[in-house]
Amino acid sequence: MRQKNILPILFSTLLLDMIGVGMLIPVIPSLFTDPTSSSFMLQGYSVSAQYIVAGLVTALFGFMQFLAAPFLGELSDLYGRKKLLAIGVGMLAIANLVFAAGIALGSLMILLASRIIAGIAGANFSIAQAAIADVTAPENRAKNFGLIGAAFGLGFVFGPLIGGWLSSATGSPAVPFIFAGILGIVNLLLVTFIFPETHPTRASNKKLSLVKAFHNIADAWNDVDVRPIYLVGFLSMLGFSFFTSFIAVFLVHRFQFTQAMTGTYFAFVGVWVIFAQAVVVRFVSARYSERKILTWALPALAAVIAIYPLVPSVIYLYLTMPIMAAAFGLINTSVPSLVSKGVSAEKQGTALGINGSLQALTSGIAPLIAGVTSGFLGLNAAFLFGATIVLLAFFLVRGNRRRRVTALNI
Repeated sequence: MRQKNILPILFSTLLLDMIGVGMLIPVIPSLFTDPTSSSFMLQGYSVSAQYIVAGLVTALFGFMQFLAAPFLGELSDLYGRKKLLAIGVGMLAIANLVFAAGIALGSLMILLASRIIAGIAGANFSIAQAAIADVTAPENRAKNFGLIGAAFGLGFVFGPLIGGWLSSATGSPAVPFIFAGILGIVNLLLVTFIFPETHPTRASNKKLSLVKAFHNIADAWNDVDVRPIYLVGFLSMLGFSFFTSFIAVFLVHRFQFTQAMTGTYFAFVGVWVIFAQAVVVRFVSARYSERKILTWALPALAAVIAIYPLVPSVIYLYLTMPIMAAAFGLINTSVPSLVSKGVSAEKQGTALGINGSLQALTSGIAPLIAGVTSGFLGLNAAFLFGATIVLLAFFLVRGNRRRRVTALNI
């Protein structure tokens, strides 16, 4: 099937995935950090413990993605993209229904179990990126990765919006996840009956390992040419994850946002992300190299994250959205594009799986650290830590400017 027919299917699939994932964002504070909420589950816990639990619930998703992304990437090299993608979206549907049951039963253990399932299922983004690489010429990959980024952005328009408003309207944060489970079933049908196989030629010399994610850290470090871009991607996403982990909690405690208001705020963020991915990324990537883009996108993102604790009113949060969305969108497409260009056609699934695994690890590490630092140092600490780490990624890009052989200079 032609590329123009495959990309819209991947777009729709990841869109439905991200709507389900985005629904959790406005619900986290009411469940774990806002004792005034009727849905609050941590009575008797200290403030520090509440933040740590909120971080743990968020972190489990990232940790499981870290473990599963490279394994699923390699499986898709062996057995094709279609089957693995279908399994992933089916598991995500189940995870959302399990989360709804956990809320209804007031069981923290069920909620944690559902996040483990969701994290494994959410690792299917590495399969989607590999499918794009299957059908896209190297010079067009940044542009087409941008389309998938737009699906993520659109998911973060409707996911938090639906999650916040359904939760507020029904008085139950479980309802959005029942809805997400239904969307997941639709998603499964879409992949099963419409999505074509993009990787008919199977790799035959791969040895699968359930602990491949840990080996990937060493592999990423030992690959001298691609190591710099792996590290830039890791640091930039780690810093940004400090921001995303506790921004909903920050909005509730600093500006007294309701679930509906939090959902609306993230919907506006998503609108700008869509614009950045669909317009800004395509315009900029056609005129500048990925390395050039990173040299200004990284400090711009760091600056926006750093000023959040200083803003005097909500209006300033909205004014910084376009800058944050453009910077993040450009970083999020430039890094996988450079990784894809830096390896052979036979290693696309593996390389993108490594990159996805490292990025998933950031969303596992950052919420835990943010939860601890916020509990003991205040919410502002997460933003300052995040901005500093993004700046480290920028200095790494600048420091590699004289190297002749590196993925940063492709």
